[in-house]
Amino acid sequence: MTFPAHLPTLSEHLAEQSWQNDLVLSANAREWVLATESLTERLVSVTKGFAVHLIQQDALPLHMSERAVMQDDDYVIREVVLHDNGTPLVFARSVIPQCLCQGEFVGLGNKPLGKILFNDTRFVRQPFSLTRIVQDSKFAQAWDAATDLVGRRSVFTYADSQLLVAEVFLPSSPAYGNA
Repeated sequence: MTFPAHLPTLSEHLAEQSWQNDLVLSANAREWVLATESLTERLVSVTKGFAVHLIQQDALPLHMSERAVMQDDDYVIREVVLHDNGTPLVFARSVIPQCLCQGEFVGLGNKPLGKILFNDTRFVRQPFSLTRIVQDSKFAQAWDAATDLVGRRSVFTYADSQLLVAEVFLPSSPAYGNA
């Protein structure tokens, strides 16, 4: 599968998603979606060609649902697709404080954010919020989803800053039994 042509605008379709503390998930999806270890490391362990494709990293407006959980600060939005030899597995949107982009995250590019977050004990993950993206949504259709997609997000605290990471498990993800 190739990536959708309009990747930089794809997250606009996620802006209206509602996030909640619990969703009914299959056992396999639950194992992936609620896992607290590094998603990057887990994907590396079940793929042959794991890579990160940077879509964009720029000072962009936050979605209303993101503003509801974030502190007042200047942020950079980073959007990536985690893939296995070009097969998209996860779409991730991170809201990163500008101060971290000038420090810990300088030159991140196509490197996985998880390599930093899970190898530095100063980052503390808060509980997950979950979402279901219906199959007939523009986001799911862009990925040729045959069923609803699930996503998760959590805030990482770091000193006086917060970083928000949202991940949507795409149709080829092992979360749906595709490993």
